[in-house]
Amino acid sequence: MFALLASGLWKPVAIALLIAAVLGYRALLLHQRDTARAEAAHLSASLADAEASNAALQSAIATQNSAVAQLRTQLEQGAQAAAARARAATANGAALMRTAAVGARALEGARIDTGCAAAISWGNAQAAELSRW
Repeated sequence: MFALLASGLWKPVAIALLIAAVLGYRALLLHQRDTARAEAAHLSASLADAEASNAALQSAIATQNSAVAQLRTQLEQGAQAAAARARAATANGAALMRTAAVGARALEGARIDTGCAAAISWGNAQAAELSRW
């Protein structure tokens, strides 16, 4: 009897199983779609964060590059100023050396009479020149 009943109901049971399979497959597809959409939204947000971070990093790099360029310019200006000061000090030192050499030659050839009074009188006469040393 069961076999007779089953042989007459196999078509409705097959259709019911087919409908259940289609509904199950649809539910699986909807779940996968929703999961994919959520993941796409999450990845889009992550991408936006990464792009904002990249833009901030590019801005920081530009600021640092500008600061390095400014420091390099200041360094070059400082080196040029130091070189100019060194040249001026060298020229000034050379002029002082020439003046001192002239004064030394004048002292080498100066005649000082013997005796204490003569040395004092010569020192008083040369006081202006000797005080510059």
